[in-house]
Amino acid sequence: MHRLDTTCRLSTKQIDIIKYKIKRAVSLRLPALPENVEMMLFFQGRDAWTYSWRLLDQIDQNSQRPISVEVDVKLKKEFLQTQLRARYTFVCQVRLQPDVYEPKISMHEKAV
Repeated sequence: MHRLDTTCRLSTKQIDIIKYKIKRAVSLRLPALPENVEMMLFFQGRDAWTYSWRLLDQIDQNSQRPISVEVDVKLKKEFLQTQLRARYTFVCQVRLQPDVYEPKISMHEKAV
């Protein structure tokens, strides 16, 4: 596995957009925290989850193959008392498009 950074032959802009799109899609699948906690985090500009990114295969710029990215999402320690599942892992297939802002993303949760 490789890190999802500029050493994988993607620009910083592409990586940031991919991470943003995946994070937004993953957040829809994560359970909601109690409303008072969500509001506190919103006003503080924080998130209850940490994201770790891994590139599952080498990227070939000339290939039209999708990029495989594994995202490990963990609940921060300060929120473990909410009795939510603390860890999720998703495998995402990212297909780059001519428009850098619109990569196509499909994902599924990895079996635990």
